Amino acid sequence: MCDTLVLHDSAGEPLIFGKNSDRDPEEPQTLVHIPPREPGTGHIREGVEFSDEGHAMLLSKPSWMSGGEMGINNKGLAIGNEAVFSRFKPAENGVLGMDILRAALSGCATAKEAVDFITSFVEKHPQGGNGAYKGKLVYSNSFLAADTEEAYVIETAGNRWAWRTAMIADAISNVYCIEDDYKRLDAQTRKEIAPVNERAACSDEADPGRKGQRSSWKKHVEDGKYLFFTKGEQRRSQALGGLMRIAAGGPEQGGARRGTIEGLFTLLRSHGGAPKPGPFLGRMKNLCVHPGVFPKSATTASMAVEYLPGGAIVWYTNSSYPCVSLYKPAILKEGRFYSLWKPVPGETKAEEGYAYWSARKRWVERAHRLGLSNQTSFVQSRDEAQRSIIKVARQAFDSILKEKTSPERVLSVYANEVVAIVGEWEERWGD
Repeated sequence: MCDTLVLHDSAGEPLIFGKNSDRDPEEPQTLVHIPPREPGTGHIREGVEFSDEGHAMLLSKPSWMSGGEMGINNKGLAIGNEAVFSRFKPAENGVLGMDILRAALSGCATAKEAVDFITSFVEKHPQGGNGAYKGKLVYSNSFLAADTEEAYVIETAGNRWAWRTAMIADAISNVYCIEDDYKRLDAQTRKEIAPVNERAACSDEADPGRKGQRSSWKKHVEDGKYLFFTKGEQRRSQALGGLMRIAAGGPEQGGARRGTIEGLFTLLRSHGGAPKPGPFLGRMKNLCVHPGVFPKSATTASMAVEYLPGGAIVWYTNSSYPCVSLYKPAILKEGRFYSLWKPVPGETKAEEGYAYWSARKRWVERAHRLGLSNQTSFVQSRDEAQRSIIKVARQAFDSILKEKTSPERVLSVYANEVVAIVGEWEERWGD
C-alpha cells in the first residue's frame, strides 16, 4: 500500500511531489540511475513494446522487478503509482503497474504525455500480474504524474481508465478518488456513466452534448471490500490535510515556500492517523507504516521532489520508515542528475543500494522498537541533521549556475559534506 502527493504553488505549478512506498517489509528497494539511451522501441517483455525516447531517470526500484515504485526523468517528469482494486479484474499475467511507470518515464517528457501513454497502454495491454514480493497480489493501478508546470491523476480498472487535472493540493492512495470530476474516460465507460449524443463533438467530459447526468467513476469501478484492509481513504485524508497545512505555512520566496520541503518530510514521516496503531489494521491509517501481523505492508522507501527554478532536488531515504531516516539529495539541473550523497548506482550495480537498505533495515527496526521517533532528543537530532543537508543541497543547486565548465568538481565538495552529516548522524544513533 502506498501514498503519492503533490502540492502546487500560487502560480498553479507543481512545487513538491512525494511518495511513500509501502510493500513487504523484507523487500529491499533502492534508487537507481537509468542512463540516457538512443530513442527506439522498448520491450517490457515479449509482445509488449512501447516507444522509448531514451530519457534518463532516477527510479526507486524493488529488488526483484524491472519497474519502479516512483521516479523522475531528466525532463522533470515525476510519477508514483498505487494499487487499486476494481470490480473489473486485472489480468493474472498482465503488466505490472511498476513496469508501466518505468515505460512512461522512458517515453514521456511531460505529465500530459504520461496521461496519454498510460491510458492508451492499458487499453492495448492487459495490466495486472503478481505485484507481491511474497505471496500473491494482483491489482489495477492509479498514477500521479507531475512535471514543472502541471500534474494529473490517472486511474485504471483493468483496461478502463479515467483522468483529471490534479488539485492545488492532491493525493492518491489505495482508493479510487476520481468521482464525477473526470476530464476524460475510456470509450466503454463513457457509454455507461457519461453518455453523449453520437453526433456531438465532445472533446472532454464537460462538453455539451451529453444525454444525461454524469455518474461517479469511483462508484462504477471500485471493489469497496478492499477499503477495509487498505485504509486508503484515511491515509488520503491525512495526506490532503497535511498538504493544506504546508500550503498555509508561510510566505513564498522565489516561488517556493520557506520550510515547504521540511513540511513534506514531516508529513511523509507522520503517524497522525493512528499514533498507537498496534499490529493489525490501525497502523494502515498512517502515512509512515510500520510492519505488523496483518497485513504485512510497511513503508520500505520514501522519495520527494522539490521543484526549483531551472531544475529540482530529488530526496530519497534508501531505507525503510522515513520517521527514523534521513532524506538524501540528488540534483536535476539542465537535464542531468548529480548525486549529493553516495553515487546513485546503475541497474547492474544496484546491489550496493540494496546492501545499504538491508544494513539500515536492522537499525531502523530497532529504532522503531525503542520508539525513537517519539523521543524528543532523537527527533531534534534528526531534524537538525536534515536541515543541514537541505542547506548544503540548496547551496549545491545554486553553485551549478556559477560553475558551468565542471559542476562535478564543485558538487563533490558538497557531496562530501552530506556524506559526513549522514554518517555522523547514523553513527550517533547506531548500534
